Parts: sequence; structure tokens; C-alpha cells
Amino acid sequence: MQIIIVGGGGVGYELARNLSEKAQDVVVIEKNEVKARRFKEALDVMVIEDNGANAAVLEKANIKNADMMIAVTQVDEVNIIACMLAKQYEVPITVCRIRNSGYAGDESVLTPKQLGIDIVINPERVAAMEISKMLHFPDASEVEYFNRGRVMMLGVVVGSEADITGVPLSKLPLHHDAIIVGISDPNGKFIVPGGNDVVNPGNKIYLLGRTGTLKDISSLLHHKKTMVHNVTIMGGGLIGRQLALLLEKSKQNFAVKLIEKNEERCEELCRDLNKTLVVQGDATEIAMLKEEDTDWADAVIAATGDDRNNIVAALLSRQFGVKKIICEIMKPQYVPVYGALGIDSVINPRLLAASQILRFTRKEDIVALSILQDEKAEIVEIILPQSARVANKTIVQAKFPRGMLIGSIVRDEEVIIPNGSTVLLPEDHLVVFSVPKVSATLDRYFAPASGKEDREYLRNKLIHIEED
Repeated sequence: MQIIIVGGGGVGYELARNLSEKAQDVVVIEKNEVKARRFKEALDVMVIEDNGANAAVLEKANIKNADMMIAVTQVDEVNIIACMLAKQYEVPITVCRIRNSGYAGDESVLTPKQLGIDIVINPERVAAMEISKMLHFPDASEVEYFNRGRVMMLGVVVGSEADITGVPLSKLPLHHDAIIVGISDPNGKFIVPGGNDVVNPGNKIYLLGRTGTLKDISSLLHHKKTMVHNVTIMGGGLIGRQLALLLEKSKQNFAVKLIEKNEERCEELCRDLNKTLVVQGDATEIAMLKEEDTDWADAVIAATGDDRNNIVAALLSRQFGVKKIICEIMKPQYVPVYGALGIDSVINPRLLAASQILRFTRKEDIVALSILQDEKAEIVEIILPQSARVANKTIVQAKFPRGMLIGSIVRDEEVIIPNGSTVLLPEDHLVVFSVPKVSATLDRYFAPASGKEDREYLRNKLIHIEED
């Protein structure tokens, strides 16, 4: 595919890096010299140092032959204009980052389609939704849903008391509706396991299975269930505000406190939020946290917009005995720091936004795509085409490479945890777990045999995903 990315910030970089690694034809347009240089030095992509909301610049990027336009600058108006221009050149798929709900919300005069936008991305809202899922399942560090909620994936750190440690996976007494699809050790080594692999204390395991089964994850791991009622949000930026709004609407009765340093922002939040207690203060000052009874919280979300402040806030919260700590992370290089501190629940808004977009760039008929927070694996939900190489074959006959595992199949509303003799049928919804070096080969097994990717094919693919 030929893909134009307008915007060289965090989301743009994550997209360009991932797409270039999968040998896609990528052009990045970024007017900031420093950001543009980063792409030129680190990635194998074409870089145009200019304004992406300009027709002449887009033509220089070969917009007439582009299959996708992704506009992810920090300015909504620039992104919208870039997408409007792209549609004038009949680009099949346009993706637009929009933060202001006035452009894409219920109160907007024009719909996204009228603005030339096929897909609206709001990284902060996506991050808030991910955090909300973690609060509803606090025993897990990562939570994902597939096939309209029928299938769930949970990332869980295994304690020494769990009965599943030290036993080959093939002999584990796991429920037949659940399977371990990934294991990560404290040193960062990650595997897609086989039957002879074992789980050790301190490993993070990734469980995939029927949602109803995995909701009772605590009984699977034999430890006390964590309950979250009192929530403290540190940081009143876009993520903090979105999260507070989501928790106010939740059926679970959360008591929410939000701590924000800026007085003017606190006043705005007080106007927007109805049930949340908004407090002005610095979440990195221990005296302030004592004054606000941080030990009252069952969960703390550090989302100040600054990684170093988030780390300090998280460590202080741990000193107060908070059971569940979730941190926003803006720079990937800080991931090892969180791991070393034992903070396993982190959210990277840029990576979440990138994963939402990446599914449209693949040859396979992908309904959903998620990337683990440490980028050690990719999980995709694929609709198996009639002409795919593995259609009507058993899993053994398909000869999938090491590092790729089909975790579940949804067929006629039934969730199936497959084994080697399971036959893959056309129109099956497969949830496939794979490591990065293998994920690039998914199209060999799951893409339509023709491999066509003309503009009409891409438009139909977009319609198919929207309808699903």
C-alpha cells in the first residue's frame, strides 16, 4: 500500500515505524525540522518537510496514487483539511486525529463523512477507555475484547501462590474455554508457548478465552480478588477528563477524585464533571497526597502528561498502599523503568491509536488489532476468506510458524478454543496471537488468494469493517 502520514509526532512515528517494518510504501509530511530529521535518521520512509494541509505538498507526496491518508498532527484543523483534500484525489481511506468533540461529536454540524473523514481517531479517549477496562478488571494489567465482547484477553502477573506455576501447559487444569497464548518473564523475554513450556512466579501470562470464563480470573490464579471503588486520577488533561466522564457513567459505582495542578483547568473540569471531586494540587508532592488521603484510594491513575511526574506519583501512591496503579506513558524508552519498579499496568496512547489504524493497512480481513503495551506481540481478529491458504485445513495442516498461535475461533456465535485437529472454516472469526517477526507473514496464511489491493478493494474493506 501507498500511505501518506501527515504529522511527525508520537502517533505518526509509531505508525511510520510499524508500517516501514512491514515493507509498506510510506511518505511522512512534517513541517518541524527536528521532528522531520528524526524520521530521516531512524526510518526507511520518504520525508517531506512541509505543511500537509496543502494540495501542492500532497501532490509532491504522490497523493494521486495513495491508498490511505493518515492525518495525525496536534492541530485538528490541519488534519481535517488534509483529509478533505485527500478525498478530492479519491483516496479510498482517510484517517483523522480529532481531539475537539465539536468537530466529530454529536454537537458537530458536519459529520466526519462530510468532512472527508472515514475514520476518526482520538488517542486520549482510547487511552481513557483502556484504563476504564483495567479498573473494571483490576487483577489484569491488560484487557482486550474481540468479536463484539465474546472473547477476552487478559494480561496477568502470576504470583508465587498460583497453582499453575512449574507445570507444563499441556497438563494445566485450565478451563476448556481459556488458553495461555503468551508468557513474558521479568527480564523481558517473551514467548508464544507450546505444550511443554511452563509458567514461573513473576511471569506475566496472556490468557485468551470466552469472556464469561475469564471474568473470574482470580479463581483461575487462586488469589484474592481485587476490588476497586475509590479512584484517584492524577492529572486533569484530556485523558484524565475523559476517564472521569467514563467512570461517572459506569454502572459500577466508582467514587472518583481528580487532582490537577492548574487552577484554570480545575475550574473547567468542575464545569464538565458532575460526580467527580476536583482538587487543585501537585500529585508529586507527598504533603499534598497526605492531605488528600491518598491511602483512601483503591486505584490511582497517573496521567499528568509527563512520564517523570507519572513515575514519581506512582511511587508515592505505592508508599500509601494503593493496590492498583495505572500509568500513562508517553515515551517508549520509559517502559523498562516501569517494569523495574514493578508497575505492570501502563497505557501508551500513541501505541493504542496506532494499533487502531494499522488494521486498515493489512491485506488480511482484520476486524480488530491490538499491540501489547511492551510491543512484544500483536493480536488480530481476522475473518477467514474462502480463498485463504489455510481455509478448510486443520491447524496442524496449516503449518503455522513458531511464534503464531490461533487462540480462539468464533463460529456461529460459538467460542471455540482450538487444538491441532480443529478445521479452519471460511467466515470463521479467528483471534491470532503472534510475535512481531512473524506477524508480518500473516497475509501468507489469512489473506485472500488474489492479494488484490486496488482502490475499490480498499473501499469495500472499509465498508465491511464498518458494518461488522
